[in-house]
Amino acid sequence: MISNIALLTGLSMALLCVAFATTLLPANKLPLAARVVVMAGIALLVMLPLSDYPGWYKVRGIFGDSSITALLFYIALVMQQTFSWKFYRDKELVLLRRLVLVSALLLYPFALGLTQFDSYSLGYANPWMLAALLAITLFCWFRQYYFIATVIAVAVIASSLHLLESRNLWDYLIDPAFVLILILTWFMPSATIALSSTRNS
Repeated sequence: MISNIALLTGLSMALLCVAFATTLLPANKLPLAARVVVMAGIALLVMLPLSDYPGWYKVRGIFGDSSITALLFYIALVMQQTFSWKFYRDKELVLLRRLVLVSALLLYPFALGLTQFDSYSLGYANPWMLAALLAITLFCWFRQYYFIATVIAVAVIASSLHLLESRNLWDYLIDPAFVLILILTWFMPSATIALSSTRNS
């Protein structure tokens, strides 16, 4: 029997796969019913057993756990692509992409030991990192980038509640798959441009 934690992890991995499919496939050109069937089918395939283990075990082994900000973005991306619900504006997506890419440049090269400074250690209740996140959140809120402000706030709250296995705030804010999907939205912006053009037509 799958525990609640394992089930939630499986659902997050299914959502990750659906987000990849939403970004890579021209699902916005399909009728609404077909979009729902495709997304539900992908999620079901990820949850089905594969060699005595659910398929999401393989997905997790490749990408690791998703961050809180990533999960919220995946939900917004899928809902926007499938049901045309606008959770973020095009300019807000651009800012989110820049924030995540800058964070990735600050985190991964240093965390891999390329320098003597370990930026990953800042995620352990560092007041300067929390202050920087607060400043970014307030900036986004006053600029009416409510989605970014919300996901940052939720990630910090989730970190304080230890909702993930990790105790490091970085793991609640960013993960490699999230970076990759945001890069894909840059080169394959079907989730934003195609949807906007459909609405304007």
